[in-house]
Amino acid sequence: MINWIKGLLVGALLLPFSFENGEDIRYFQQSTIPLTDSSEVIVSSIYDSLSSQDIYQVKTSTGTPVHYYIAFQEGVCFENECRPLNILIYWNITGRYLGFELVDGEFLSKFDHEPFSQEEYEELDQLLADPFLPLGNYTFEELVKRPDTVSQSMDGVSGATMKDVLEYIVPGAAYTTHKLWNLIHGPIQQEVIRLTEQQLDSSLFNKILQSKDQSDQTWALERIAQLSDLDDSVVESLVRILLEGEHFQSYLLLKSLSSKQLESEHLQLHLFRLIGKVDYSIENMIFDKLVDAPHLHGSVVHASISILEELNGSQLGKLLKLFSHHKVKNLEFNQALKQMVPHDNSFVKRQLLQFLENQSQSTGSSGDL
Repeated sequence: MINWIKGLLVGALLLPFSFENGEDIRYFQQSTIPLTDSSEVIVSSIYDSLSSQDIYQVKTSTGTPVHYYIAFQEGVCFENECRPLNILIYWNITGRYLGFELVDGEFLSKFDHEPFSQEEYEELDQLLADPFLPLGNYTFEELVKRPDTVSQSMDGVSGATMKDVLEYIVPGAAYTTHKLWNLIHGPIQQEVIRLTEQQLDSSLFNKILQSKDQSDQTWALERIAQLSDLDDSVVESLVRILLEGEHFQSYLLLKSLSSKQLESEHLQLHLFRLIGKVDYSIENMIFDKLVDAPHLHGSVVHASISILEELNGSQLGKLLKLFSHHKVKNLEFNQALKQMVPHDNSFVKRQLLQFLENQSQSTGSSGDL
């Protein structure tokens, strides 16, 4: 059984697009964790009480989760004629739809008993992959208004279908499209996410962050705070995103860092060293995030001394605000500030003098200036 599943998954999940092979019908999206011919996989059943459905987890022999799937069975009826539907549905480790498979001659058909064409399978695959379809807003009964003569039909668009959702269903297969989409994006998806979160560590986090699928990257960045420790590899990945990533990713990254994680001297120093290297808005968020840190390490204060002359008025103001918030008192830093007075920029000069005066008052040494 395990060897059959391994061969099946290796053959299917290495492909970013769909294909049909013999009697089995398989359509798959790109997996975050790819399988290779040398991959050893372990399949285990995890009972999901929410849906009374066995969820199968596939992971490598070293424990890295690869994906999840269920064997879904339901009777699909066409004008009082019913046939069983057996389909395997797959989720990526981040919870997004991964693919589906029909084995042993199984197939999907429309209300007129006509089997799906290859184009219709491809259309279904793309529809199921879109988490933003409005299909979750309607019950099937609301979606399809069927005449009384075919009221027992459980599939198809034999009656009038709501115009605003026609583009979101496979023609002639409203029930199948609606049922599978809601199954994929419902409680089982949340259970899959929870199971992966339980296994999230620095190694798995980095693997997800390196995914070619942007939604996977977003999934990881939203969960930074769940990491108990940010090792060097994770910090390096985060710095790379702040330097090279999109603005939204940088915003999400900084927003997601927890106060406990900001205690790390390693993280504080790497964030501070980005001042002057990232755009203005990201720089402001870094200063604001360092303000939220429980305390500021001395290495950050020391690193600031060498760049004082390079800071513009806005940057210097934020630095002094940051140090004032954390009640930084450092003689070497204060001496470096004094050397900047007088300053050509009157605004900068006022900031310097105000900070030094506050430092003098807080130490009780009025002659320090």
